[in-house]
Amino acid sequence: MKITIDSIEKMIVHHVGNKSNGEGVGFSEKNVNLEGIEQDIKKLLRKSFEMDDLFRFYFESTIDLNPIYSFCKTIFNDNDSFIAQSKHIAKILYESSNHPKIKSGDVSILYLKGCTVGDNTCDAIGILKSETKQEILQIERCSDGFTAKKTEGISLSKIDKGCIIFNINESEGYQVTVIDKTSRMGDTKYWKDSFLHVKSYNGAYHQTKSLVDVCKDFINTEVSGNKGLTKVEKAMIAVRAKKALLENEILTLEQYTEEVFQDTKLIGKFNDYILEAVLK
Repeated sequence: MKITIDSIEKMIVHHVGNKSNGEGVGFSEKNVNLEGIEQDIKKLLRKSFEMDDLFRFYFESTIDLNPIYSFCKTIFNDNDSFIAQSKHIAKILYESSNHPKIKSGDVSILYLKGCTVGDNTCDAIGILKSETKQEILQIERCSDGFTAKKTEGISLSKIDKGCIIFNINESEGYQVTVIDKTSRMGDTKYWKDSFLHVKSYNGAYHQTKSLVDVCKDFINTEVSGNKGLTKVEKAMIAVRAKKALLENEILTLEQYTEEVFQDTKLIGKFNDYILEAVLK
């Protein structure tokens, strides 16, 4: 499910370095002029973020001790605090960037108005980190022709790391959608765990996805090598596995296995396969 955004009210960009390398933080003191770029950013957000996989802020003792949750809560309650709170967000990201493999980057913080999420319309806060810049050839007209120079900029085609915090269910940690496309060995947990402190909002989605992943492995290893099944039967199992996922938002293990395998022996083998996968 995609989101719709009425407008981007505010945007500010800070530069966050790698703490372990002592690179520091470069703060902005004013918001970005969005004239001519607002529609492009809205398009980028709409195509990048999915609402199927949601998270929420948490903290071990009390959610109010989660820094990003608290800063976002302050912004939602006092829009005039946007710049000050955005600096706090950048500081926390810097404190979380203490692994040598974490790249420095430009962090854009946005205040989004009129976001439609399912049946809800609310404001939201976006936090985007660009770790890789694109090189472009900038062509400019001059008095006797054109000049060309190479320059760097933030991509409008993809987001490296990001999240959108929707002003829904404040007491439960809001609804948060997260992107992390550049995770490498050593920094795979810093964005979600160290910086945001989020956990799954809809655990059933993750359970269903995990079930389907195990089913795919079972089909590729056990079913494909089963000489007692014809090629057509093997193909139909794969088709039913995909169809069951598309037609059912949430599936129990029993429902899924019966719908996909339709054979007591295969169902038994699949249940044993799952048990082995869990015990590994």
